[in-house]
Amino acid sequence: MKFLVLSIPVVFLTAYAAYTDIRRREIDDWVSIIIAAYGLGVNLILNQLMLFESLFYAFVIFVSLYLVYLITDGSIGGGDIKLLTALAFYFTDKIVLLLFLSSIIAFIYGIVKGIKEKTYLKTETVFAPAIFAATFIIVYLF
Repeated sequence: MKFLVLSIPVVFLTAYAAYTDIRRREIDDWVSIIIAAYGLGVNLILNQLMLFESLFYAFVIFVSLYLVYLITDGSIGGGDIKLLTALAFYFTDKIVLLLFLSSIIAFIYGIVKGIKEKTYLKTETVFAPAIFAATFIIVYLF
């Protein structure tokens, strides 16, 4: 129950990031900053051992996604990288599941959108709504 209550700000901020990504195709930096600060604060207050774990996962997520960004010439946006890195500060080891779920959700959405628009594998979508859906699923089902 405590995790559900503590997760409310993260869910709302991720929803806002999804909304702005849909509307403007960008995510405000302040959203990621607040999520990262909140995650660090929660880990610092509740369990100081989780603080180092969250730093480790944030580093791994940032480096991994930045390499994907470089290799694929920007197929994942900088806002998505910052948002997922910030979420790693809060979710620690669950960030791997969150990244996996959001990728699956985005893939399914992209396939459906590509078929509907007849753009198929050349379909471009925004990623933050899938990140929000995965965040919601992890908070309320896991």
